[in-house]
Amino acid sequence: MPQYKEKSQVHDNLGLLTYPVLMSADILLFHGTHIPVGEDQNIHIEFCNSIAQYFNRTYKCQVFGTVSQLLTASPRVKSLADPSRKMSKSYGKPSGVIGMLDSDDQIRKKVRKAVTDSLGPITVDSETRPGVYNLLQLLSAVSDVDFHELCGKYESENVVRLKNDLSDCLVDKIGPVRNAALELLEDRDHIEKILAVGAEKASNIAERNLDEIYRTIGLK
Repeated sequence: MPQYKEKSQVHDNLGLLTYPVLMSADILLFHGTHIPVGEDQNIHIEFCNSIAQYFNRTYKCQVFGTVSQLLTASPRVKSLADPSRKMSKSYGKPSGVIGMLDSDDQIRKKVRKAVTDSLGPITVDSETRPGVYNLLQLLSAVSDVDFHELCGKYESENVVRLKNDLSDCLVDKIGPVRNAALELLEDRDHIEKILAVGAEKASNIAERNLDEIYRTIGLK
């Protein structure tokens, strides 16, 4: 897969090679139908469907259905530090990633230092101005304002205004989530109980579905 060739240059391990198979197993075992992943995972969803179709065809059954990719209006957010790559904790600089537990100051600092260019007032061009384009996409995603509408609003404005508005919007969106998460993290026992309940439910579903798979292929 193209992603393996790219990522293996940075992380060369068996987990990276087997990831598409494990991802497919997770989806199919629970009969997932709509998977909320980024645009870059499209090939993995196609791979998952290939496995499902092969199984159904081989054993003349309809155990597995079709899996669809659930995309947002901004299916691929790029790194603030390198707009040629996606925003990811797996590689790249920490300054390029907005974390859900980042403080307001950390968020503002990362956006302020986000890579753009020195071409002057804002113009919308993903090829020549990828950094600015990325900030506009990110603002559209967190503000729920149509991307094209935002482009019209900020065209010919300076990048500083865009960064300030994006910082304000991110702080407003992430702040309540961060505060709630930090409050929950103070009660580890409560979290462990929730995880235990969820694990039991998942185990019951997996066991039932795995039993169906075993019967289909003649192992039971």
